[in-house]
Amino acid sequence: MIDKMGAMTALMNKVDSVSLKGSAAIPNTVQAEKGQFGDIIAQALDSANAAAEKSRILGNRFQMDDPNVTLEETVIASNISSLQFTAILQVRNKILQAYNDVMNMPV
Repeated sequence: MIDKMGAMTALMNKVDSVSLKGSAAIPNTVQAEKGQFGDIIAQALDSANAAAEKSRILGNRFQMDDPNVTLEETVIASNISSLQFTAILQVRNKILQAYNDVMNMPV
């Protein structure tokens, strides 16, 4: 899973450096260096929240015919937000599955 998240981080950095003019940059996603599990999850949630907010703002600006926002930027931000949400949902499901497996182990 860490390799997939590293690939997503590289993709997001590439997208941020290529375009998305006039909008706040999405902070880097999870850095799994030295940190507590809770801190890593909190960083992932903060990153997904920032991506969703950026997508919402770009969508609103595009709907208001802002000349600085293109359809491509809006769609890319929306897709990034969707991918991050899906990744967090997958991690949550794996955590719940692991918890259930541990709880069902005979003592």
